[in-house]
Amino acid sequence: MAHEVDFLDGYGDEICTALGFNPTSNSTKPLSIANALFRSCLGTVCDIKDIHEWITSERRNNQRIISSAEIRDKYRDILVHGTNESVDDIKEARFVLEQIFNPDSTVYPSYQNSVLNISSRWLIRSSLPAEARLGDFIFEILCHPIEGKTSPAIELICNALKDDDDDISRLIKPILTSSYKERISDIEVNPNSISLNSSKQAIRRGFDNLAANLCYTGQARNSLLVLKRMANFAVFASYYYLVDVNNAEYRGNRIPLLLDSFSDLDAIERASELCYIACKKSVEAYIVNLLEDIIRKEKLVVDTKSANACRDFIIGMPLKAAKEKKNAREALMQYFETFCAGGDDPLRALSRALQFAIYTFTYPNNTPSDFCRVLGTRAGLVGPGGGAKFKRLLINRFLLETLVLSTINLEGMPDGIELRELGELLRSQYYILIGTDTDKDYSLLDQAKIAQDAPEDLRGELASNARNIADMLITMGLAKRYADGVTIIGWGL
Repeated sequence: MAHEVDFLDGYGDEICTALGFNPTSNSTKPLSIANALFRSCLGTVCDIKDIHEWITSERRNNQRIISSAEIRDKYRDILVHGTNESVDDIKEARFVLEQIFNPDSTVYPSYQNSVLNISSRWLIRSSLPAEARLGDFIFEILCHPIEGKTSPAIELICNALKDDDDDISRLIKPILTSSYKERISDIEVNPNSISLNSSKQAIRRGFDNLAANLCYTGQARNSLLVLKRMANFAVFASYYYLVDVNNAEYRGNRIPLLLDSFSDLDAIERASELCYIACKKSVEAYIVNLLEDIIRKEKLVVDTKSANACRDFIIGMPLKAAKEKKNAREALMQYFETFCAGGDDPLRALSRALQFAIYTFTYPNNTPSDFCRVLGTRAGLVGPGGGAKFKRLLINRFLLETLVLSTINLEGMPDGIELRELGELLRSQYYILIGTDTDKDYSLLDQAKIAQDAPEDLRGELASNARNIADMLITMGLAKRYADGVTIIGWGL
C-alpha cells in the first residue's frame, strides 16, 4: 500500500521535532521519563522480564500473568524450599513486590510497555513509547558542555544507579541470581548537539544546583533519594520548557507561575488557576509561531500576504482519506475564514487554523496543551488531582523542596538567605511567584492580565501565601523563623 501523505500529520511531527520531545501521550509518567534519562546516563539496558513476571501478581486475573505455581517451578533454584515452597507464600510475596515496584501503575501484564520502580541499574530497560523522548531531551541539556564540562547531575545519577545495596534492590537480588553480565547490555548513546536557549539554560542551572546541593547536604549518600529527586525535577523541567519555550524562541509573554500554598486563599487560588490556563495558551501560541516559520521556509504558499493564496494552499494540501472523511479540510477552511474575519493577517490566520486542525484531527486524544496537565500533575505541580474541574499550580511538598534545592547555592550561603531573596531567585530562574515581594509579584500578574480577573484581595493574600510557603519549608528543615519574624532559608540553621 502506498504511503499516504498528510500535511497535518507532517506538521505535527515537525512540532515534536522542534520541541525535542513528543507532547502527546497520556501514558507518560515520571518512571517513563526516568527510565530514558537513567538509561542514557548509564549507557546500559537490563533484561528485566523475569522480575516483571514476579511482580505482576495474580490479583489482576489476566491470562498473560503466570501463576504462582508456575513461578515456583520456573524459579525453584532460588527458592528456599524449591518446588516444596508454599504457593500461597509466593502469591503473598508477589503482591508485596508489586506494591513496591509498581507505585505509579506503570507495570502491565504485557512486558512490552512496562517500566518498574527504578532503584538501581538492574531495573533500567529498553525504550518505551510512553517516554515521549523526554528523557533524551533532558539528557541532551545535561550533556551540553558549559566551560567544557557536562552537568554533575550525570555522574550523581550514575553513582546512585550503581549502588544496588539499597533496601529495594536487595529484594530482587535472589531473582537476579548470578547472571548479571548476561542480563545487562551496553548501548550506544549519541545525544544531539544542541544550543541552550534561555529555558534550557534555566533547566541546566537547576540540575547543576540540585546535584551540588544534594552533595553538600549529604543526601547524595541516599541513592534512592537522589534518583527520586532527579526524576521529579526532570518532569518539572519538561513542564517548564513546554510553557516557557514560546518566550525563549519567539519572545512571547512569559507566564508567571503562581504557586498556591494550599491554604484556602480564594484570590490566590483563582490567580493560580489563571496562570495554569495561561500556560496552556502559551503552548498554543508557540505552535502558531512555529507554524508561521515552517510555512515561510516551505514556500508552498505562493504569497503569504494573500488570503486567496492561503485558501489555494488549504484546497490543495494532501490529507489522508480518513481525515477527508472527517471533513478536516472543510474545518480548516472555516477556521481560516474565522481568523481572517477577526483581523488576523493571512499567514497568521493560516497558522492558527492549522494549529486548531492539528489539535482536532492529528492529536484528538491529548494535545500538546493538554500535556501541561499530564506533566504538571505528575510532577506534583498541578492539582487538585482526580476529576477536579479547575486545576491550579498547587505544588506538593516534595517538588517544592526539589525546586528550592535547584535554585539556591547552599554551600555559598552558610548563613542562609532571607525568604525574599529566595523569591527573587525563583522568579529569576523559573518565573515562579510565591508572594515574597507583593508589589513585584502583583505587577507581573497584572502584566499577564491575571490580576485583573482575580478577586480584589489578591495583593493582600500574596504575603499570606509566602508565609505559608515558608511554613512548608520550615517543616522540611530548609528554613527557620526567628523571634523577629524573619524567615531564613538554608541548611542546618
